[in-house]
Amino acid sequence: MAVRIKESATATLIRRLGDNSGRILAPLRRWRPIVAVGPFGLVTRADDVREVLGDHEHFTVSHYAPKMAEITGPFILGLDDTPLYRREDAALNAVIRREDLPRIVEATLAAGRERIAAAHGRIDVVAEFADPVIDRVITGYFGTPGPDTPTQLRWARNLFEHIFLNVGDKPRIRARALEDAGEMRPHLDAHIAARRAAIAAGDAVPDDVLTRLLRQPPDEGRLHDIAIRHNLIGLIAGWIPTVSKAFAVAMEELLDRPSELERAQQAASDGDQELVGAYVFEALRFRPQTWALLRICGETTTVAAGTERATEIRKGAKVLVATQSAMFDQRAVTAPHEFRVDRPWHDYVHFGSGLHTCFGLQINRVHIPALATALLEGPRISRAPGAAGKLQFDGPYPSGLGVSLAD
Repeated sequence: MAVRIKESATATLIRRLGDNSGRILAPLRRWRPIVAVGPFGLVTRADDVREVLGDHEHFTVSHYAPKMAEITGPFILGLDDTPLYRREDAALNAVIRREDLPRIVEATLAAGRERIAAAHGRIDVVAEFADPVIDRVITGYFGTPGPDTPTQLRWARNLFEHIFLNVGDKPRIRARALEDAGEMRPHLDAHIAARRAAIAAGDAVPDDVLTRLLRQPPDEGRLHDIAIRHNLIGLIAGWIPTVSKAFAVAMEELLDRPSELERAQQAASDGDQELVGAYVFEALRFRPQTWALLRICGETTTVAAGTERATEIRKGAKVLVATQSAMFDQRAVTAPHEFRVDRPWHDYVHFGSGLHTCFGLQINRVHIPALATALLEGPRISRAPGAAGKLQFDGPYPSGLGVSLAD
């Protein structure tokens, strides 16, 4: 008999599975790795997670489009493989370049070191370090400064929460996002217009993503100004909250592992950002920014066809793709319950897979380790006393994590 799951019940199920992912998903990986119950699906094994994320024809991100439309308009994070997606993806990839990575690393180190130098024996890893550094570096690179960091963070978090997390369509979350979008759109429109005027006047302008987008030749797929605004809003909303959370939860995990934290600090002191990154990304495997991604089954299809676990997923089903579970699948990951910094990058699904692999993957593979290096390279850190030393949340986002800096 089919089981009807209301949207609000789906939201509750996502939360409860997330709260108990380790206890629930391990037995599912073994005994029932693919779940299909009425309009709901869940995949838990690494091969199946990558199959679903890689099959954008059957498993779509179409559910994000209506919310994006009311916020600003379509942008690549919520587009399936269409001519619009390919055009805008090509335009953004032409201006967000691999050769920019050293510049982003240096900017991150500089901003992070300023924060540590100004601290007096204690710093909040979220509010006083990660959030202002990420905002400064990433919006500086994009060319999209907000009125101030608190406003930019509020805009990004509220928009992200409605578009990507509000599966229960709570009116309060939607209203808050629409209000903030009403502030953010004219702010960016004015900034884009001012930059375009400066370019036309021959004024000196920064070599950032916005300038590059505005200077793209028409025959190379140049985006019009409203499309530029759509995608910049999408990049800001999709970038700042997720990187901040990823950094915060990784630091929380390392603080729970004193031996690994000590070795990560030594790597930072030695200037080995690649090794620092290995500690951070391994910490994220145990405590991820998100435990699953949501996809909608566009056409009835079978996952893991030809295997004993082959399961039909119905058209319209909401499918939770359990990325954290995939990173603990012993069929794909060696010694998954050990904390190891020698893992191949393929073991990680932090940034998704397939068509909608995180657009910022290459940047974040150096930006997050640089952020960690700036925090860890100096005084030894430990939890601040009391409640301040534990990771705190404001809704879905980390809001505080105090650490003491040794003399």
